[in-house]
Amino acid sequence: IQIRTGCFCNPGACQEALSLAESDVLEQYQSGHVCGDRRGVINGKPTGAIRASFGKDSLWEDLNALVTFIQKVFVSRGDDLSSRTRLLAETSGDTSTNEDVAVIDSLFVFPIKSCAAMKVNRWPIHQTGQLSFDREFALVDSSGSAMRLHSHPRMSEIHPRIDLDANRLVVSAPHCDDLVLSLNAPINDDESINPEDVQVCGILCKGTIWGGRKASSWFSSVLGVRCWLARHHVGKANVASSKSERDDGLAYSNEASLLLLSQNSITALNSVISSQGWGQQVVSRHFRPNIVVSSSSDAQKDTEQQLASNPEDFWNKICIKNENNTLELNAVGKCARCQMVDIDPDSGMKGNTLRALAEYRRERGKILFGTFFSGNSKKESRDVFWIEEGNEVWAS
Repeated sequence: IQIRTGCFCNPGACQEALSLAESDVLEQYQSGHVCGDRRGVINGKPTGAIRASFGKDSLWEDLNALVTFIQKVFVSRGDDLSSRTRLLAETSGDTSTNEDVAVIDSLFVFPIKSCAAMKVNRWPIHQTGQLSFDREFALVDSSGSAMRLHSHPRMSEIHPRIDLDANRLVVSAPHCDDLVLSLNAPINDDESINPEDVQVCGILCKGTIWGGRKASSWFSSVLGVRCWLARHHVGKANVASSKSERDDGLAYSNEASLLLLSQNSITALNSVISSQGWGQQVVSRHFRPNIVVSSSSDAQKDTEQQLASNPEDFWNKICIKNENNTLELNAVGKCARCQMVDIDPDSGMKGNTLRALAEYRRERGKILFGTFFSGNSKKESRDVFWIEEGNEVWAS
């Protein structure tokens, strides 16, 4: 099946078909949208459409194949994820009202968006729910858009590390000398440029080019494409000036501060991959979570129940407890997955992870896996809350 996307060299007809006002089109243009870029949605509004063309040699079977594909992949059905989740809650008790106890198995920080994970045993976390330095940096292409793993699989070979004691960022890649950058504010004009717009999934964020020509040359050499390292800019200069900009303290995260995934969810997915013969099984890093937990209540579930319910689906709130304090985070939604989960975090090769998830995790055209959590962005506190592997997570 071959399709064409965009405005098909007819922006006027495209604008009318999508019911876009002139102000919408102008805002898209002013935000940097150009023909041929990858920005399909800006401020919640589409920039183009999808077209399937038929001609004199087209057959009825061609049309039927297209319709069948659309129905299977994009049409919400009565047996979707929400229906199965509600059914499970009715048959096994309403788990959303009961307290569940889990334990943190793994902690991951992603200093550079879409690059390799930094596994840590213990790490500071802000009241917003964001781990320190998580997604604080991004690689930006010549159009000002944050580069993504599914478009540049070699980003999986870039391993950033934050040295808290030395206050520096160390980045390594195969066959390259390490790139070492200070996290302190630069004093050399060559090392930093005034805040510029960075596009993250169609949303404008402010970013400061970090590391100057040295960093740009290093990353461009590794990836084979011209790019720059941007650091999320915070401060008075980062005040949203239009509704397509944001200043929510999320750095370059897509939707929320923190992504949580349970080990039970990964086990259930691997059982689907094995049963369908779809190749190598997955690990938690395929899904780029910040926290992976195991829950005692996951035990003794039959296979059908595992596939229908990932425990984090039911959690509206979690409390992470350390020796001295408790951090409370609220669920803000499930994580909609894309082809990025197909990329093996070690080899960069593509698998069938998304296809396997689509078998049982589809809801209203989205494939959901993992839950986003966020803290109190308005709470002002200088206290550093540390979480570590083995901490209890109380979920309700």
